[in-house]
Amino acid sequence: MGKAGRRKRRQATSQVRRDQAWLEERSRHAGATATAAKKPSNWFMAQKGGTQTLVVLGVIALVVGGHFFLWGTVYPALGDAVGLVPVVSTATGWLFGGGAFMAWGVLAINHETAEPATAQRLRVLAWSWTAIATMAIPTSYANGIRLPVDFWAGAYASAYGVILAPVAAGVVALGWWLLVDKLFRHKGGATPKAIGWICVGYATLLLIWGSTLLRA
Repeated sequence: MGKAGRRKRRQATSQVRRDQAWLEERSRHAGATATAAKKPSNWFMAQKGGTQTLVVLGVIALVVGGHFFLWGTVYPALGDAVGLVPVVSTATGWLFGGGAFMAWGVLAINHETAEPATAQRLRVLAWSWTAIATMAIPTSYANGIRLPVDFWAGAYASAYGVILAPVAAGVVALGWWLLVDKLFRHKGGATPKAIGWICVGYATLLLIWGSTLLRA
């Protein structure tokens, strides 16, 4: 009885220790989860509602003002500077919209291999270029700006590529589903590198479209 009693006490003590260790681990995990939940995902989410509203309004004002500045000042000056060389003129006009897709493509291709600092710089570049591409979308004001024809072709091809990007994304997703998922039985969706090359290919198609737009 003495040995059995001591064995039971040891088992009970071990069980208590295991329970305490489990409770401590659970408490640490709960604390880490709560901390992660409280921590804002980015600078914008960390701001108050009023500040967020002001930031959004400021970005909208910047994009609208940038649109008028881009089409009224930057495009005419660049068009005059490169207008005598058709290939350069088309590529320069294309760069404002098509460059955004190239930037996102480079980011996605290097997403898994780039250093964190490099990836962050690429991400900032991609978002900044996306803002420029948004400013480059034509409006009635833009339609009244006179530009060299080759520059105009590149600018409009890339700008309408930005507008049609959601449609192009839907077509690519459908094609991926039909060819890769159904025909080749490859599951798991597109990898970041594949998405990156799709962005690069789309930007290249826009450049080709711009170079042939006036000859179609």
